[in-house]
Amino acid sequence: MTACQDDEGTTPSGAQADLLVANNWRTNRVTTVDGQNITVGRLNLATQVLFNLNMQFRSNGTVRALDPNQSNTVVNGGTWTLAPDGKSIDVVVTGFTGNFPIVELNRNKLILRQKAPVDGKDADINLEFIPTL
Repeated sequence: MTACQDDEGTTPSGAQADLLVANNWRTNRVTTVDGQNITVGRLNLATQVLFNLNMQFRSNGTVRALDPNQSNTVVNGGTWTLAPDGKSIDVVVTGFTGNFPIVELNRNKLILRQKAPVDGKDADINLEFIPTL
């Protein structure tokens, strides 16, 4: 297969790892798989908490959750591994563990797919992250 890619599209896995570690990421919104916004009140607590944290993927395979309201104090941490095909990321962090398919990754946006409760029922959702300043 061949495809043309630009800076806004998904990039090869080596470049994807570089993009992940280049920024701290914060949850901007959660949507359905077709892009409809899901209000925070419809999400479970574990997903709601993501809105209050900055995620930092580090080149040594660790990931840290930082609290921007407490001078970016590390409040949680674990590990991450990019799948060999670059299509998903394995994350092991208390409250946020699993294999997350990468829907989109570029320098301005990270979208991960997750199965999580919405209105109390498991649903596929997109977690949309943007770089923090």
